[in-house]
Amino acid sequence: MPIRGGLPPRNPRFVGREELLSRVRGLLGNGPVVLLPSPDHQLGGTGRTQLAVEYAYRHADAYDLVWWIPAEQNAGMRAALAGLAQKLGLPEARDLNRTLGAVRDALSRGEPYRHWLVVFENANRPEDIMPYLPSGAGHVLVTSRNPRWTAEVAQALPVPVFDRADAIDLLRTRAPELSPEDADRLADRLGDVPMALDLATAVRTATGWPVGEYLERYDHRAAELAFPTPIRVTWGLAADALGEAAPADRVLLELCTFLASAPVSWQLLWAARTLPLEPEVARTVRVERRLRAAMRRIARFGLAGLDPSGERLTVHPLVRGMFGQELSSERHAELLRLVRGMLSAADPGDPDNPAGWYRYAELAPHLIHSDLLGGDAEEVRQLVINCIRFHFARGDYDSSRELAGAAVARWKDALGESAEQTLLASFHLANAMRAVGRSADARNLNLQTLRTQREVFGADDEATLATANSVGGDLRMQGHFGQARQLDADNLVRYRRLFGESFPTALRCANNLAIDLRLLGDFRGARALDEQTLRHRQAIFVDGHPETLSSRAALAYDLFGLGDYTGVAETLAGHAEQVAEDHPFALWAARLTAMAAYRLGQAEARDLATANLEACRQRFGDLNVDTLATALSLANCVRAAGDLTAAHELLERAVIRFHAVLGDEHPFTLAASAGLAGVVRAAGRFHEARTIDEEVLGGLRRSVGADHPFTLSCANGLAADLFAAGEGQPARELAADTLRRSRVVRGADHPDTVACAWNLALADQDEAAQQQALGALAKAYGDGHPVFRMTAAAQRLETDIDLPPL
Repeated sequence: MPIRGGLPPRNPRFVGREELLSRVRGLLGNGPVVLLPSPDHQLGGTGRTQLAVEYAYRHADAYDLVWWIPAEQNAGMRAALAGLAQKLGLPEARDLNRTLGAVRDALSRGEPYRHWLVVFENANRPEDIMPYLPSGAGHVLVTSRNPRWTAEVAQALPVPVFDRADAIDLLRTRAPELSPEDADRLADRLGDVPMALDLATAVRTATGWPVGEYLERYDHRAAELAFPTPIRVTWGLAADALGEAAPADRVLLELCTFLASAPVSWQLLWAARTLPLEPEVARTVRVERRLRAAMRRIARFGLAGLDPSGERLTVHPLVRGMFGQELSSERHAELLRLVRGMLSAADPGDPDNPAGWYRYAELAPHLIHSDLLGGDAEEVRQLVINCIRFHFARGDYDSSRELAGAAVARWKDALGESAEQTLLASFHLANAMRAVGRSADARNLNLQTLRTQREVFGADDEATLATANSVGGDLRMQGHFGQARQLDADNLVRYRRLFGESFPTALRCANNLAIDLRLLGDFRGARALDEQTLRHRQAIFVDGHPETLSSRAALAYDLFGLGDYTGVAETLAGHAEQVAEDHPFALWAARLTAMAAYRLGQAEARDLATANLEACRQRFGDLNVDTLATALSLANCVRAAGDLTAAHELLERAVIRFHAVLGDEHPFTLAASAGLAGVVRAAGRFHEARTIDEEVLGGLRRSVGADHPFTLSCANGLAADLFAAGEGQPARELAADTLRRSRVVRGADHPDTVACAWNLALADQDEAAQQQALGALAKAYGDGHPVFRMTAAAQRLETDIDLPPL
């Protein structure tokens, strides 16, 4: 049996289509196949989806994996592909685009499954699925109403109506008592259209109408219509019959007119029980048992499909469309208000909580069809905002950006640019823009949003503070660490005054301020704040909560910056295992473990750093700051091991990418360049290293100041370049100045300060100072550390840079 996902139930009464099924099988060997309506039935109803389902079941044994993907909307399609990633054993990237790209590539390679079938249902925009179409030995089958598929994308196969023999077979399979002659009469009148035949059979079964009576009603109904078609007439008879038998059921079906093709659960319809409804409808939805019975009746009349568990209705797009055309403008507006209210009543809230994501996954497809963006009620617009955040929280940044952009555009016109929910949507749009790499656009939008929020709602408004936090993130991305600290410090004061020290958002703000302090080299200040934040989070969150683990990682970074490499391992011990291996906390913890192992001279450091870099690439991508910082840490290990070629390749690539991602003058770009200078220096190319170091040192002094640890490390390297060039006096002056500053900033016992002291003592040939430095190194590292091989050879010591999270 193949692995299956999302595949609709098999139709046990499927008949005919043998030639079509054979053609599908043959064409799939040449590439993707798209099933289209026949030219004379372009709206559908000819059984494309049923044909695809039957093909999937009939040929299942030929495949290792069969995956069904609803493709009517991008968000639902991307969610289904993300589910496929789990079955393929692919790690989940923070950005869903990376995960989906990995799915496509894995299928194309045939890993781990060589023979697969992927079905895209209702893919009506070829350009939407093209980025996700795999190649390789597997097969891609598409159903669509859009005839504009080019042969370069997929081979078009129109699905016509039944031939007469199949139409008669279908009717008699579902109504065995029907004579061949009556079946022929029905099939002839209904034009052999599969959907019309299905509706007619269902209604006759539900009502008990004989063939003659049905055809009489059919003719009467057709005479009332200006443009009668078999589907429209049979739908009208079914809808009327349902309305006569159970008026409340018809109203429920009318509500589905404003929902998408995605399955509609009884829980979603049940949410309507809180709304002002007609008495009979209210009685039906108030009690689960009655609601489920209504769903069964709707399915019995052929107007919707009901899954085997009786949990979900699926309404055909043609049925939804025909109900919509029958509604008066007043009835249309009334039902639309009810549907919007029903959707907002089903909103679980807290879109950051994964426990409620399955609810949002059901609600999100219906936002467009119900035009939730045009809703008048505040709670309706809040559902839109929560769906924007849901997409973002699960890593679907493109869907978050698209929905947020649409909301901002609509609400600016409807509500005004300074309306609260317009500004909230703008805040979320900026977050999504930053996540997809549009940092400059995000920064400008955030600044504009923050100015407006402060003017309209004041600096202490909770939404204003959230935007200010986001602006702090923008400032860090720009390399303006001091400005970020000033803004985050002001935010923290306001949060604590308004909500208290233990309020979760106040703790996030404290976490951000600690990041600023760490980026500025104030590891003592960051440590004090992180310790306090960790205590609060341990008190209010369950053990293993992601925010508690984040605080623990932050504290470990502080200890690393203070030179307490043993403390890093103690802080992290037993906690990284509480989350998945590719969780950001686990990856940060793994990098810290490798960094500390390298500083402690442990042989496994390089292997740890190598594994961590590969995991970061899988999770974040090559152009992510965390990945690039990990590459810098690995390069330190590789250089120390003497593999200068590999270290140079790592750092050269990292520097180029830092330039692209953060810009030329960002402190991280400059720090990576200083690391590159260290490799060049180790290779004996002192003049080249000096050129790099002089440029980097100037940039760091301008951006973060002369006393920043990055600057001091670069100055230590430049002093080595100058000594190598025979410029003893300026070299000694720079080395002495660096040592003095390091003692003030890092402390006299910090390993990097001691390294600077050794380098100066070596240059001065001061044996007493050398012995003092050796004693301090022994205290910092213990006996047997690789550093003593370098001091025994009278070599200068590097002070490597490792980048903290941005």
